[in-house]
Amino acid sequence: MIIHSLEMEHFRQYYGRQLIQFASSNEEQIVTVILGENGRGKTGIYRAIMLAIFGDYKLEQDSGEAEIILTNLKALEEHPEGLKSSVTLSFQHNKHTYKVTRTCFARKLPDGAIKEQLFSVLMVNETTNESWSTERDIQEVIRKMVDERVKHYFFFDGERIERLTRVAASQREEIAVGIKNLLKIDHVIKSKEVLNKVLTSVKKDLEKHSKGEYKKAFLELSEKEQKAAQLVERQSELKNLIINSENRLSEIDEQLKKFESSKALFLEREELEKEGVQINNAIASKMEQLKKMNKYLPLLLGEDTYHLTLARLRGEIDSTDKIGIQSSLISQLLGDMRCICGTDLHELTRGHQQLMALKISVEAYEKNKDLYDLYESLQKLLSYLEGRVETTSYIADELKQLHVQQEEVRWRLDELNLRLQTVGEQEINSLNDERNQLTRTLAQLNYDSKQHMIEQEELKKELERLEVHVKELKRKSGIREQLLQKHDVLKSSISSISALIETFEQEVMEELERATQQNLHYLLDDAGQAMMRKVKINQDYSLEILNAFNQPFLANISQGQRQVLSISFITALAQVAGGSTTLEMSLLMDTPFGRLSSIHQQGLIEYLPQICSQWVLLVTDREFGAEEKALFAQTNRIGKYYRLNSKGPGETLIEEVDMSELHRRKWNG
Repeated sequence: MIIHSLEMEHFRQYYGRQLIQFASSNEEQIVTVILGENGRGKTGIYRAIMLAIFGDYKLEQDSGEAEIILTNLKALEEHPEGLKSSVTLSFQHNKHTYKVTRTCFARKLPDGAIKEQLFSVLMVNETTNESWSTERDIQEVIRKMVDERVKHYFFFDGERIERLTRVAASQREEIAVGIKNLLKIDHVIKSKEVLNKVLTSVKKDLEKHSKGEYKKAFLELSEKEQKAAQLVERQSELKNLIINSENRLSEIDEQLKKFESSKALFLEREELEKEGVQINNAIASKMEQLKKMNKYLPLLLGEDTYHLTLARLRGEIDSTDKIGIQSSLISQLLGDMRCICGTDLHELTRGHQQLMALKISVEAYEKNKDLYDLYESLQKLLSYLEGRVETTSYIADELKQLHVQQEEVRWRLDELNLRLQTVGEQEINSLNDERNQLTRTLAQLNYDSKQHMIEQEELKKELERLEVHVKELKRKSGIREQLLQKHDVLKSSISSISALIETFEQEVMEELERATQQNLHYLLDDAGQAMMRKVKINQDYSLEILNAFNQPFLANISQGQRQVLSISFITALAQVAGGSTTLEMSLLMDTPFGRLSSIHQQGLIEYLPQICSQWVLLVTDREFGAEEKALFAQTNRIGKYYRLNSKGPGETLIEEVDMSELHRRKWNG
């Protein structure tokens, strides 16, 4: 799909009729640059394209409760009787040219509220003169052109890129949502939901007809299942709270970074917080090691007593006197006056005397047999415990040192926060207070989340045990075989669907890893490629980078490299969604150059045109300065260049810029 032009009339910030013609992939110059400050309407262009193609009035990043007004507010104020706004997109697909127009009508009510609704839709194939005028027909045509999943991924905004650079819940959520959108198995998930509802109904029937031990076990199982469902719901709530808190924390950190005089202190605090996280992880690891040693602790407490007892026993018994013959056998031989070898014995012979001495020795051993057994047991026990005390003591010492380091980090953080509060600006104090509160809240939320996960694991084991118990009882319960069979079939079906979803998800994750790795390889310089050898998506949906030794390395890469990783991953999402390394839709990127070095920028500029037919770049003048313009000028990729100018509130004008401006040393906008 190649977009030729976008025409907007009284749409969002665009007052009157505004037109953008996009650089075409039929030529070498496939990049369209649209330059404008924040708030001028860069995202509005993406919103107009989404509305035209998919009929989406809201974007993925819009909050659920946000009221989105599409009609230009200035024009609406000038037309109290009501006003039409529209977007018209002209594009090409399979050598056919199409034009789709969506028109809305809005008016301001006496109470000040704005009522807006779709007025008309029209799609025309200008090559064949076919036309469609209903939402259903248009969507059917569009779906044949482009996979609807792609709409989630052909727009890269700076905020999304930033979210993916964080080692936080927001990153995991972004990846999880991306994978869910790629799966395209809504019908399978819906089937699972339906089966769960039917299973709930069957369980109620079973409860109604059950009795005795089976009913008791069945009710206990139902209660545990309800508790498990509540834990899942609560865990989801905690996840959302964590994401919101992390996002707000990131916003505060960005605001605080504006205060350059305190920048060093902020960076120091950031490093200390990372160090604190590492220490906490190390403490958790040592605690796990100590837990494994718990089973030896009661025995270790008595180790000194075992040694004393062994020493006493060593003085009372001779460990060399262990004899493997019983005194009753010797007495029988003496009574028969015959040696075990068959030789006759006489009282005064040497053999008789030796046998008598052996009898005395064996009787002495048998008398002290319990002591011999105790001696052997103590020897085995002490051998088993050997080294355990030293190991436990060593771990305990390490743990003590870690706690000292933890306290030192806390003290230094407190000192830093006090110093930051003395800067004097009221805004900084307010932000610091909020940040400290957020940090405490986040720590508690993360702790609660981990506790819920532990509780969920324990409950899962308990449910498995109860299910086995109920299964054993139900055949003896006297309940109708048909009802029991229905219950078993439903359980088995839900389990199979869950396994199927997990398989699909794993396949998508592996495909994303491969695509991200390939993109990363093209975008990184040689040094980056040597350090960052493999991309891994963990089971908790977090991104990880493995180094040449197959070790986790994400914590060691720069912020610029994190941005490159994020861009590689988002591009991979679009590639996997479209089923090809070449993107089937225009790629829109909003402020993508953030913290990228010139080398990474050059990699992006050279690589993206290879995998997309059109690249629309939405930038601010801070991002598109002389250096960036020079890089683009070298590649000769820019075909269209626009600037968004504001004449006043709610009035943005689109002005085409002379291409020669790319070759000037300074930006004059």
